[in-house]
Amino acid sequence: MENLFPVLPFRSELYTPAELFAGFSQDDPASYARTPDLLAYRSTLLPPNREVGMLRALHDQSITEQRTALLEGRKVVAVMGGHALGRDEPAYREVAALARTLTRAGFLVVSGGGPGAMEATHLGALLAGSGDLALDEAVGALAAVPRFPDTTGLVGPGGVFDVDVLAALHRWQRPAFALLDEVAAAGRGDSLAIPTWFYGHEPPTPFATCIAKYFSNPLREDGLLSIAVDGVVYAPGHAGTVQEIFQDASQNVYRVVDNRFSPMAFLDIDGCWSERLPVLPVLRELFGPDQYAESVLVTAERAEIAAFLGA
Repeated sequence: MENLFPVLPFRSELYTPAELFAGFSQDDPASYARTPDLLAYRSTLLPPNREVGMLRALHDQSITEQRTALLEGRKVVAVMGGHALGRDEPAYREVAALARTLTRAGFLVVSGGGPGAMEATHLGALLAGSGDLALDEAVGALAAVPRFPDTTGLVGPGGVFDVDVLAALHRWQRPAFALLDEVAAAGRGDSLAIPTWFYGHEPPTPFATCIAKYFSNPLREDGLLSIAVDGVVYAPGHAGTVQEIFQDASQNVYRVVDNRFSPMAFLDIDGCWSERLPVLPVLRELFGPDQYAESVLVTAERAEIAAFLGA
């Protein structure tokens, strides 16, 4: 049963990066295989049974309860975007700078907690007390390994880890942990990551202060959008981000969360949303012209997004 369910089913608090990455070493490329995070992912690939299914449901319920407690009285903005966004791309720094601005303004920023735009979100929140030079230096250090690797086959048949994939993943993870060691704990800004072991081949970012990790991806995905009652920012992304846009749109059309419409802000760098993936005409039709004009912003300027959400 330990191999099939290696984490506690009842939790009185959310995960921290230190807990999920316990055993990780910057000097050992195989060390991630010993962490509770990767062992939990491996457990989802082994043949399950009804007892394991029950434990996963209990675990996710307790995560939801602790997440709800954390958000009490907080202003929450979610940042959604592509997992493939490179650390060396201008949009990565823009997302980080925007998250830093929102954190400074008193918002708790949340994301799916993975790589790309999600990592940039938590980097910005982490450095809320730092200036542009520190942010530039941090992005530069991370960009030494700019692209998230192909982690296909990370866990093979029988739960065996692929050492080559582990090594490639470790090369990408290492700059983040090295950077985190340099940021004083007292100066770190708060953020909440909400990842899932359904996508366990994409490890959560250690830059988040709290991690609400789920076994159930649908529960996690719908819940992530539901808690962002103060707005959702859409950074450049692809199919997954498009799916989230229309999940959010559906919640807004039917006012399923406290009878509220959550503002939608599109960070339209290089025409991602206005040209490459033109989702806006559909949203205008769904919301109607007045609601669309009031609650949807499309811009490439992060200052405009911060002002829009603040208002």
